[in-house]
Amino acid sequence: MENNPKISVIMPVYNTPEHELREAIESILNQTFDDFEFIIIDDCSKNDVKSVIESYHNNKIRYIRNQQNLGVTGALNVGIENAKAQYIARMDSDDISLPQRLEKQLAFLEKNPDIGVVSSAFLKFPKNEEINLPQNDEEIKQTLVFSHNCICHPAVMINRSQIPQEELKYNIDDKICEDYGLWLRLVKYTKFSNLDDVLLNYRWHKNSISKKKTFIQSSGSQRLMFLAQASHFNLSCDDVIKVIDRYSTNKIITSVDLITLLNFIIHIKLLLSQESPNVPYSVNRVFFKDFLRVCVSDLTFIKILFSKELDDVIKLTIFEKIGMIIGF
Repeated sequence: MENNPKISVIMPVYNTPEHELREAIESILNQTFDDFEFIIIDDCSKNDVKSVIESYHNNKIRYIRNQQNLGVTGALNVGIENAKAQYIARMDSDDISLPQRLEKQLAFLEKNPDIGVVSSAFLKFPKNEEINLPQNDEEIKQTLVFSHNCICHPAVMINRSQIPQEELKYNIDDKICEDYGLWLRLVKYTKFSNLDDVLLNYRWHKNSISKKKTFIQSSGSQRLMFLAQASHFNLSCDDVIKVIDRYSTNKIITSVDLITLLNFIIHIKLLLSQESPNVPYSVNRVFFKDFLRVCVSDLTFIKILFSKELDDVIKLTIFEKIGMIIGF
């Protein structure tokens, strides 16, 4: 054990363009902290990832090629299974870690051994938009459960000693939302933090998974959020989950489905206001707007669309509402 590295960096790769892959690899190899292994999981890429990796001749790199394409979730689990270190750092194959990322995150986790997950502020490029996130554990958990995912996945470092081994893997059913599903599961096991330092440059372009499959991701995120909210208040949400699953599989959505969704949200908001009045609540706007757009436009739907109850959940312009009525 004493010869094991301090940090295992895991990075799945699938068809990443060479210049982006090289930037990602070099940003890890050029870290100020150097006691790490760099596990690169090639998920059956069609381009020649192996020759790019081997060109570095660096013994910190451990190259693993999957026998079949497992998707990012499966590839991440392969990385976790092969990680030797107590601390696991995530990395995406088209992003850039700043030089002191590993050093700063490790120092923070060693100083705060009760924290199991730390991420950081990040910079979206090429627009150079700095994204800051809540920093303390309570606010992060409240945001995760009642608002949105506030942990930057490719900037994460995990202290695996603070997390039950069986909970550390990603759930393959959480399509494109594997990180959000993991954080929501870990809420009851460990503490979270976000450093205010920008430690990652996050590449945002038209080929990003989160932009290509926005609707799948948004409905998956909302599904996970509703499950977490129901668990928090010890409620059943079977009917709500069935509605989201119907939407996700392109089934016909009616005003009855909308009422089911809206009633659940109103009930959760009421319980939250009684428990923690200052905690903001929000739905996934992309999901909810599209849900309204595809809903059958009967008289009940129109009444709901112009109701105060809906306005309290999501603010829409009159033009957006008219567009939803006519199916645009």
